[in-house]
Amino acid sequence: MTDTTIIDSMVPTDGTLANAYERVLRMKRGGVFETILGDANNFDPVPTAITQARENYGQKGRPAIEKIGDSWVLSFNVELVRNPVTKAVAAAQAWLIDLVNIANSTGASNKADFQWFDAYDENLPAHEGTFNVAIADQFNAYNEKAGYKVTLTSDGVVDDITSPIANDGKPLIESILTPNGKGAGSSIVIRGYHLGAITAATIGGVAATEIIPVDKYTVALELPTGSAGVVPVVLTNAAGASTAVNYTRAV
Repeated sequence: MTDTTIIDSMVPTDGTLANAYERVLRMKRGGVFETILGDANNFDPVPTAITQARENYGQKGRPAIEKIGDSWVLSFNVELVRNPVTKAVAAAQAWLIDLVNIANSTGASNKADFQWFDAYDENLPAHEGTFNVAIADQFNAYNEKAGYKVTLTSDGVVDDITSPIANDGKPLIESILTPNGKGAGSSIVIRGYHLGAITAATIGGVAATEIIPVDKYTVALELPTGSAGVVPVVLTNAAGASTAVNYTRAV
């Protein structure tokens, strides 16, 4: 069953002129894919076929090629939204700060993982891969407000994946908002989908001391006693368990 929760909850940051789309673009931050397309315009994923010559016996000298995959260039525009008091980038656009810094880097630091898919039909192709990031300033793109033109160029194979909207109502963890390093007795805040009726939660295989519902997209968990290090976080509701997402905890 197709789950439209992601697109239903994808709204632009207050102050932006962007529009939500019928496609979803997500960027991996902190080991978790986070939706970013709500603040973007003109999302344009363009594939270029990768081909190789094949055996052409019997083709009377005519070229014979076979498609073996696609390389991709993804582009979009994004408006920068500022905190009205401090003039710093709005907290909801922390992902944009990361993206600009990645674009300003070289080598492996210039790459990030992205996935994109149709927002309503799980049977349409969904893709995931690693991309080199380039960004150009566009200060006049949104009525004299600061903005950027983002270009993502695939690095290596872009995989076909099972659409994230085909999850039948199970919890889907999009991000753990709390910084790493919290220990037993502290709470971590999780953002995602189908989080309004969590029936169980484990951190490193141990039940969370307390589950604190916030809204249908947010839940807080109190960390149980455990060892410091990377631990998987799993949420469960009546439909089943989420895919585990890692959190680095203290003792």
